[in-house]
Amino acid sequence: MKRVISAQQVLSARTSDTGDGVRLVLLDESGEEAVVTLPLDQLSILSSWLQHAERLADTEQSNPAAPAPAIAVEKWTIRPEADEEYLTLGFRLARGGEINLRMHRSGAAAYVKALGSLLGRLLPAPPSKAKH
Repeated sequence: MKRVISAQQVLSARTSDTGDGVRLVLLDESGEEAVVTLPLDQLSILSSWLQHAERLADTEQSNPAAPAPAIAVEKWTIRPEADEEYLTLGFRLARGGEINLRMHRSGAAAYVKALGSLLGRLLPAPPSKAKH
């Protein structure tokens, strides 16, 4: 069961007993404490999202018509899944967080076509199946 915590205040934050996460004690809207333990990789992603949200809020306040700021990506990967019907696109964010997107091959083909068009380059022709 999911539980939504609307934290009003962070009461404490410390490394978990195992050292692979951060234990947060939050004060919710009703004045009760809620304890959340986040693995370090999830905390890194959360940190990146919070920075993005902060930049977005600043942009909207200063210029409501401005486009949303983009999250910087340091490295990307792509790999097929075992069924070969889906691909996983991985993006490592500048602050160390990582986001993986699962995409069907047909969607990936449209993505490749759009990216090629945007870059103004023709994609290489597929290898010939003719026997020489």
